Amino acid sequence: MLSQSLTALPIIETEAQDISAYIPTNLISITDGQIYLSPVLFELGVLPAVDVGKSVSRVGGKAQRAAYRAVAGDLKLAYSQFEELENFSRFGARIDETTRLKLVHALRIRACLKQQELSPLAVPTQISVLLALTAGLLDRVPLAQMAEAELAICSAVVNIPDELIPQLDSDDALSAADRALITDIAKQALMDFLPEQEEK
Repeated sequence: MLSQSLTALPIIETEAQDISAYIPTNLISITDGQIYLSPVLFELGVLPAVDVGKSVSRVGGKAQRAAYRAVAGDLKLAYSQFEELENFSRFGARIDETTRLKLVHALRIRACLKQQELSPLAVPTQISVLLALTAGLLDRVPLAQMAEAELAICSAVVNIPDELIPQLDSDDALSAADRALITDIAKQALMDFLPEQEEK
């Protein structure tokens, strides 16, 4: 007996970006989550313009590879808090050092979420960039050089030992030693992008 499955991809346009407005219940019930595309992010040049704060998956992190869960677990929370802080800071309000550092970090997350058209990244490359983000290595890189810095990390992936590559694409969790190794490779790749006083 052959089993059958149905893949549904309903597309809904919200009015004035109001996701609390009425959306037919039957459309929600046949999906495993929602991807919210933000016109604000689109105007900022973030492509694909996925709002990670409003997007949701009913499957959750269980469907991700263990390596992804390990390096991207805190990114969604950090970035979802970012827009509120960014709007607050635009009014010229004085912010403390902790808030400033959160803004700096989230701006780097936004920069790394920009994806070049027809330029997919291999799993080891994605994990290396995400690990550099979560470790805060990119926080010291000037925003204007983020694209170049990310490219440097992508190029440095060839330095990851061959025996570690299959593990990144499996369901096995990264060990502390593996994380430290990839982080060190990314750190070396970013040396040319750090302010002079930090290179010494």
